[in-house]
Amino acid sequence: MKIQGIGLVVGSCFIAGAAGAAGPAIPGEPPAGTSAALPSGPVPAPEPSPTAPPSDRGVDDSWRYRRSPDKLLNVDVELASAYVWRGINMFGTNQNTQTAAVFPSLTATFGHISLGYWGAFQLTGDNKSDLVDSGVGAQNNLVLKYSGWIDEHVAYSASATYWLYPFADEEVAGTSTPMYLEPGFGISYLAGADLGLYLGYFLGLQEVIEPASFLYINPSVGKTFFPFDSDIGVAVSASAGYKVFTNDPPNEDRQFDLGLNLSAAIPFENTYVTPQLHAAYVTRDEAVIPDAEFSDSFIAWVGVHVGYNAGM
Repeated sequence: MKIQGIGLVVGSCFIAGAAGAAGPAIPGEPPAGTSAALPSGPVPAPEPSPTAPPSDRGVDDSWRYRRSPDKLLNVDVELASAYVWRGINMFGTNQNTQTAAVFPSLTATFGHISLGYWGAFQLTGDNKSDLVDSGVGAQNNLVLKYSGWIDEHVAYSASATYWLYPFADEEVAGTSTPMYLEPGFGISYLAGADLGLYLGYFLGLQEVIEPASFLYINPSVGKTFFPFDSDIGVAVSASAGYKVFTNDPPNEDRQFDLGLNLSAAIPFENTYVTPQLHAAYVTRDEAVIPDAEFSDSFIAWVGVHVGYNAGM
């Protein structure tokens, strides 16, 4: 069994590693064995997964990653028990509700540039139709990214993520086809434990959803271990996020979030299976929930990725 990539997940855009392709994930990107087009997340009005820390290479072979990656096509499908974005349970009726969702993605990489699609679709829950009508469910994303290296230890990425909800009901959502745009930049230092920082500005493109706009600041740390053999790696990661809302008055609900993630990447030649455990915490505003309890802020959920990498 030939190893294709080992990594961790917390969510954004990465080209899963294949032989001769891109190396470890860089800021705002999940690593090999995860969706290649997972964006750093939309904010369906008014408020999809935390931003991914970089994955640790585990060995000093950084010279391999300074070259441009080959052309690569990644197909990935994730099935999860919840859809959590920047600490927020997007499809649940409450913060700790388990609502099954599927996340398909397709990404093409050409050297340093990648173009991807990522979707989020709710499978269970009586609120599914209501969320689609309000411009939260049936989410579609397009991601354009440029990734590169400053030196053998410092990587960077610049991206633009476009969200649209084509099935929203204008009378419910306040606008037809709600759309959002987030330009973002990430930088990471790849060492024994890899450190990352992602900055993105999430912008509602229509007047009715523009108040949901905010600057997102997301530091992260990740480490990959090899407890089984040279092919299977277990990774742990942690991230924090802070939303600087630009609406007036500013929104203080769900402003700060924490994420903890554990995953195992199991490669099979050009395919992979990545089971995952996640936990997230988000702060609540007493003005919104006066008697908020821990369950109103915390959620744990599980997921699994199945994907395929093909050269072009």
